[in-house]
Amino acid sequence: MRIRLLTEKSETEIFYTPPKRLSDLLARSGAPVSMPCGGRGTCLKCKVRAFGALSPMEQREADLLTDKEKSAGVRFACMTQALGDADVFLEAARPEEILTDSVLPQGEIAPWAAGLGVAVDIGTTTLAGYLYRLSDGALLSCAASRNPQRAFGADVISRIEKAMAGEQEALARSVRGGIASLIETLCADAGAAPAEIGGAVLAGNTAMQYLLCGEEPASIASAPFVPSRYFGEFVTPDLLSLPLCADAKVYLARSISAYVGGDITAALLATRLLDASKEAPVLLADIGTNGEIVLAAENRLLCCSTAAGPAFEGAGIRQGMTASAGAVCRVDYTPEGAMVSAVTGGGAPEKAAGICGSGLLDAVAAMLDAGVLDGSGRLEETGHPFAENVSRDADGGLCFTLPGTPVGITQGDIRAVQLAKAAVCAGIETLLQEAGIAPESVGRLLLAGGFGNALRPECAERIGLIPPGFAAKTASVGNAAGAGAAQMLLSLPLLQESEAQSRLARTIELSADPRFMDAYVSGMLFSDGKDW
Repeated sequence: MRIRLLTEKSETEIFYTPPKRLSDLLARSGAPVSMPCGGRGTCLKCKVRAFGALSPMEQREADLLTDKEKSAGVRFACMTQALGDADVFLEAARPEEILTDSVLPQGEIAPWAAGLGVAVDIGTTTLAGYLYRLSDGALLSCAASRNPQRAFGADVISRIEKAMAGEQEALARSVRGGIASLIETLCADAGAAPAEIGGAVLAGNTAMQYLLCGEEPASIASAPFVPSRYFGEFVTPDLLSLPLCADAKVYLARSISAYVGGDITAALLATRLLDASKEAPVLLADIGTNGEIVLAAENRLLCCSTAAGPAFEGAGIRQGMTASAGAVCRVDYTPEGAMVSAVTGGGAPEKAAGICGSGLLDAVAAMLDAGVLDGSGRLEETGHPFAENVSRDADGGLCFTLPGTPVGITQGDIRAVQLAKAAVCAGIETLLQEAGIAPESVGRLLLAGGFGNALRPECAERIGLIPPGFAAKTASVGNAAGAGAAQMLLSLPLLQESEAQSRLARTIELSADPRFMDAYVSGMLFSDGKDW
């Protein structure tokens, strides 16, 4: 049987044996459909227009769709079985603002390959690539794209579960295809051919590298969480279906532990974290779906991974979205008592399509300042200037509509932010306790990644994502993973240094640490930070 996937600019056919869940078919095809929950039916973001041999609409799906949507053929892909030939109409993906800037490679150029080289940061949400001329280290092009594995779930746990349920090869094909397309884009932009690429460095978290290689993820999915493979090795491009020179070498950055991966190894190299900590302890944090934190002090590296979840990347939020055109990306509570929003791409706030991570963080800080939220995170219906913006959902829950926008923030959204920020601040606190270091002794906090680049430190401090007093000593280091991958590509000594640092680092397993649990519970509150 055949499914036709139609957009304004393209038509693709999928051949399959029915019955198959529509969301599974779309995920395997790499179609641009948002499914942060991995098809569990909880995020309700996989709406498509579909016609043909499809399963009848069940009551839950019917209740969740408006009459207008039903008349237009809208279905939830995760709730619909394809039974025969059908047509599925997809909206074109909104252009996203994906971070591609990186710290310039340091050190003498001493490449281990010839011709051109490519460095790729394999993020849970996005892929970022950099094409270099290896002879002199010249950057020829950079580009970024969505990680197509997002169709299998927004977080690594969802994807590991999918892999262990039989989707391992589909997940591998998905990300390999995304990287191959990214490489072709890089080459096209530089007027080069993929066959000219003699070396590549790929850096991602441990789960991403497992899924890329089609590796069985059981060892990182359950206690004691000891990887069966740490990478730090060269493989051939054909193993990963990459369009490079036939005799090219592909290096997979070495992981530190099950949930502190090659991306952090690369970031450590790019930021020179050990050197930076000679005068005072330094923290490095990549606050993404899989929040990774490193403390450098006294020639030691202490690491942890904390399940911040995808809230700060727009997933699991009712009107959440990535940092693409139309997303509320900034919210200010002015001295005059107004709440003002800005939109990615400079669009009109009244036409905003949703809210991204940086906008959500700002909004929560503004709501706290305005008295819309209390310290426990509860939405207040009265007692503040924005009472008319508080309403109740169809299910009776409270929702605050950002003034001048159609974007609502629900009580459930606030709880998701609390869970995420509690995980991050508890991870920081646990590392500091393990090292015997007071928060005020930390010299700098370096934030890596797209969200770290976009957030405002003063708002992060206001909601308790980072310790009190840290806003003034917080700096963004851009795509440090991409920068570190480039350094490994351009210098064999730096590649070897990265491996040595990854072996030096020690990981604190938070799930078994009572200090983390205590800090996590207290971190759920929006406090002034006096308990730090």
